[in-house]
Amino acid sequence: MPDPRRAKGRRHPLTFVLALAACAVLAGARSLTAIAEWAADAPATVLTALGGPSREPSGPTAPAEATVRRVLQRIDGDALDTAIGS
Repeated sequence: MPDPRRAKGRRHPLTFVLALAACAVLAGARSLTAIAEWAADAPATVLTALGGPSREPSGPTAPAEATVRRVLQRIDGDALDTAIGS
């Protein structure tokens, strides 16, 4: 599945942002802001389990709301559906 972001400056893998979004929605998030808030409140163990990049010594960090918003607005819905369905 193609990442809609440019390669330079990417700090969070696409799969990590999508996994965070899915978990947040399953936990009741109903907006992009709520998804980002859920991610920001997630403990480091959850971020690690979902594939968050580790930045020693602080460990993984959640993406900012702007990152979540950009990724979810730009993602190709058909490609995501195909990737999940296969």
